[in-house]
Amino acid sequence: MSNQDQFGPIEYVAVEFPGSAPTSAGFEQLLALVDSGVIRILDLEFVTKAADGSVSVVPASTFELVDFDLAQFDGAASGLLDVGDIAAVGEELAAGSVAAVLVYEELAILPVIEAWTRSGAKVVTEGHLSLDELAAALDNTAPDTTEKDA
Repeated sequence: MSNQDQFGPIEYVAVEFPGSAPTSAGFEQLLALVDSGVIRILDLEFVTKAADGSVSVVPASTFELVDFDLAQFDGAASGLLDVGDIAAVGEELAAGSVAAVLVYEELAILPVIEAWTRSGAKVVTEGHLSLDELAAALDNTAPDTTEKDA
């Protein structure tokens, strides 16, 4: 089975930039991750929320940053996110803000999965742990430090 037949874990993140435009911070690192084969961008949408509460998707080239050309991400908007996804992000945004919503595939694990499947193993399930779920799990594994016998 080749990497083209497999998908790595699919993740998403929505990042709000207060004010009417994103900042360039992070976008160069995002390109570096893509160029090095660590991730593949499946969708990158820019969502704005107007003062009246209306939410819309705009092309990356809408934003003119002094030190970074976001227009290079215009082709990354695949439409994978549906109207409900965009509305959910919009509910979280402050009026006058913009969010970058990134759906990406983690590629670094694919060689491991491929080696396992070549040897007869199969992926039976996969998923995502939210930070809240991870914190709860860690809390449940922490030793009880209260004194029981005083």
